[in-house]
Amino acid sequence: MLNYSTTNAASVQELIPISEHDGKRAVSARMLHAFLESKQDFSNWIQNRIKKYGFIENLDFVRFNKIIETVGGRMIEYALSVDCAKEISMVEGNAKGKQARKYFIACEEKWKESAKPLTPAEMFLQNAQLMVEHDKRISQVENKLHVLEAKTATRPDYFTIVGYGTLHHISVNLKQASGLGRKATKLCTERNIQTDEIPDPRFGKVKMYPSSVLEEVFNQPIN
Repeated sequence: MLNYSTTNAASVQELIPISEHDGKRAVSARMLHAFLESKQDFSNWIQNRIKKYGFIENLDFVRFNKIIETVGGRMIEYALSVDCAKEISMVEGNAKGKQARKYFIACEEKWKESAKPLTPAEMFLQNAQLMVEHDKRISQVENKLHVLEAKTATRPDYFTIVGYGTLHHISVNLKQASGLGRKATKLCTERNIQTDEIPDPRFGKVKMYPSSVLEEVFNQPIN
């Protein structure tokens, strides 16, 4: 997870402040946006890049609220990892983006030069931490894929039987899906809860149910 503080790490001539806390370095997305001289509104700019390039929260960036005392309000801020800031700079596609990317690379080279040699124990711990972060990233990406497989565009809280099973890593065959569907339909009818449908190339249309109903159904024994 990224940590963000207001201590600037200026190893080379500073173009964009790089903050450091507990050995983690971060860049203010708002400051990067200003440096790149983007014509886009900041909120749209950062959200578009997070979505388009698949950046992962708490690994590539953190999101937090900043209190604006002068107006008594809040604004959403983003702290980016240096790798994330470097990639965003690269895809900006202008001279300022190239300049920012070279700056981040120069900073990384300075940090490597000034780093003390690690003891074998420290190297082992560092490698273990990298493996944990790598596994965490893979797990989060896999979970995103499961959600995308299960969700629908019209009702993000509704799922098919198979979609809900996929999301929660529960294997469901055709017979079991049919039985679970009957149970879910019965509960929705009894509670006057609306169901939905999506097209399916195999069966024409498949019913969808709210996640609260499916959770209850899947918690029962699956025959």
